[in-house]
Amino acid sequence: MTAMHALKHHTASLRLALDILRKCIAAVPLIGVRRAIIADQATDYILGSLPLLLSVTGLTGLIMTNQMGWHLNEAMSNVSVIPGFTAQFVLRELGVTIPALLLVARVGASMAAETASMKITEQLDAMKLLKIDLIRYHIFPRWIAFLMSCVVLTLLACLIAMAFAILSAVVLYGFNIDEYLNSMRPFIRPIDITCIVTKALIFGVIIPPISFAYGIRTGGGAQGVGQATTDSVVAGYLGVAVLDFILTALFSSLF
Repeated sequence: MTAMHALKHHTASLRLALDILRKCIAAVPLIGVRRAIIADQATDYILGSLPLLLSVTGLTGLIMTNQMGWHLNEAMSNVSVIPGFTAQFVLRELGVTIPALLLVARVGASMAAETASMKITEQLDAMKLLKIDLIRYHIFPRWIAFLMSCVVLTLLACLIAMAFAILSAVVLYGFNIDEYLNSMRPFIRPIDITCIVTKALIFGVIIPPISFAYGIRTGGGAQGVGQATTDSVVAGYLGVAVLDFILTALFSSLF
């Protein structure tokens, strides 16, 4: 694939993703009708992602506290600000971006691969022939389920990361839990919770359309399925990174 052809492909996929997003938003009144499949998909996304989320965010909390404490001790000989720094970093960044990236890799890739397989086996053509709306029937319930899952998993990720950060601080730096929580409290504001939920909602909104768009535009048999899956993950990662930068800058400037 030449550079120009690749650029056209990604541009067309982005336009399709925006069109899918627009149609999904228009289909929001169907939530009640599709609630059974939404609940099933959300349960699958959450339970399937939970073991990986637990291990990754838990280790992140441990490593972050250990490294932050070491640097503060070396530079300032004072580790008393570990709770505040950790809370800010988890609530503003790591606790939000880690679950989003994990969902891109696990659920987003699955969406792209499934849709690409449906494309090359002509199931999408059959749905069109039977006048079955792909967005309303297949994509919309998964979009809503992903959105719900992203918010739930983000909140869980923040709790898990903070729990392991507290454990690390207690074991390595002699904090007790009450001392840690009291030191952390002045650094946490309601806007931090708003930041968490806002980022999770936006990530949950944009990731599925990207994945489905690359799946729908696949071609070339089994190799095309693999390429569509890879492209969707790369595009999802870039989308999360760019939006995280914009949202962090916005929240930092406003609050």
